[in-house]
Amino acid sequence: MAEGTVSVYDREAGWGTIVPDDGGPPVRVHQVEIRSHGDQVLERGERVAFGIEQDDDGAFATDVTPLGPILSEEDLARLGLVPEPEPAGDDAAADGAATAGPAADCPEEPEKLPTWMSAVIALLGSAALVLLVIGVFQVSDGNDAWLAPLIVSGVVLTVLQSIPHERW
Repeated sequence: MAEGTVSVYDREAGWGTIVPDDGGPPVRVHQVEIRSHGDQVLERGERVAFGIEQDDDGAFATDVTPLGPILSEEDLARLGLVPEPEPAGDDAAADGAATAGPAADCPEEPEKLPTWMSAVIALLGSAALVLLVIGVFQVSDGNDAWLAPLIVSGVVLTVLQSIPHERW
């Protein structure tokens, strides 16, 4: 396993970056890979052991295990791990938080739709699918009265498909 130092970790997003001791490129880390008792969070400057795997977005850390003390900002500066500047107007900067946001290469999780909206989308999709199937059979039997519901159901399904599925 490799060892390194957490350079950035955003508790709310659950994403961060680890800089390996061997001088390799920084790797992304997600909270589901943290192997610790209690909260699955890391702190900036925390020493960790981890495995490295690759995906389409690059290297990411697996089986992340906290090793010990959290380095001070002075120690981090000596290692060249300076904090990223806070954007102007950020609430975290206003209350004196010392943590920086996740690295730019960490994917942002999309905002989820409210449960009621997901239920409405599922019901609309189910109804449109049923109308589409019935409409295809009716129109193929020569019942032109089903042509309008067939077209409407196709449009509804096309619109619903444009909603990113990660948001459901």
